Amino acid sequence: MSRHFLYATLISVAVLFSAIMPVQAGKFYLSSELGMNFGESLDMSGSNNDRASVCDGYINPRYNQVEGTAGYVSYSCTGSNRGSTGGWRNGFSADEGVLFGVALGYLLNDSMFRMELEYFYRDTGYDEISDVHGGAGENSDKLEQEIVRAIDGIDSLVSHNLFANLYADFTNDSRFTPYIGIGIGVGLTEADYSSVWARNSDASWIETGAGLPNAQEIRTNLAGTASAAQKQLEDTLFGYQLVAGIDYALTDTLILGIKGRWVEYDR
Repeated sequence: MSRHFLYATLISVAVLFSAIMPVQAGKFYLSSELGMNFGESLDMSGSNNDRASVCDGYINPRYNQVEGTAGYVSYSCTGSNRGSTGGWRNGFSADEGVLFGVALGYLLNDSMFRMELEYFYRDTGYDEISDVHGGAGENSDKLEQEIVRAIDGIDSLVSHNLFANLYADFTNDSRFTPYIGIGIGVGLTEADYSSVWARNSDASWIETGAGLPNAQEIRTNLAGTASAAQKQLEDTLFGYQLVAGIDYALTDTLILGIKGRWVEYDR
């Protein structure tokens, strides 16, 4: 079975320590930050790419007879997907984690604007399991009788992000400089995923295989079994961010600041 992220949204408030060191006076600078990120709820979708139960050689030794039976004409037990057509959706609640980053920026001459290429890392510790409550296709039927419990689990969600940003600095006569910014970029995202789908131990409650000549054999073989998976999911997500913060000039070359960012990713 395969799982796909629908989308993930990140709200990040970063308390940062920035060391700005001009490479050329009034031109380039380097900065770093350390803070927290707050990830919103995560939605996931899953789709089958394995064998349907009636097409599995262990569950149904007579799987090669399925396609010729009424009610199973859509099954292709000898095809590449062996008759699997189901899908499901699941979700996980919001959580938080660490964020740190570095950036190379360029101060535009005689302007309030600066450009920046930024890398930041985030690790959101969802560490959660969630019950699957609904499905599509054959999974919809299984969740009502064959499957007594289906759970998905997500450990940490980690991403490496590269963004191009444009900032506007509102300089004044004080050492404080508020600013706003916008950026676009990509996040290379990884998440440790696991799942367990446990079947009813009482074969009389299982309806899978109805209409097949060896339906009772199929149900007996299914009873009390479980399907489990563990995999690292990977995806590249495109996103944009809105940034606002305020810097305080400790010296001519050292700045301490606080920054908040709102980032949204989509496939």
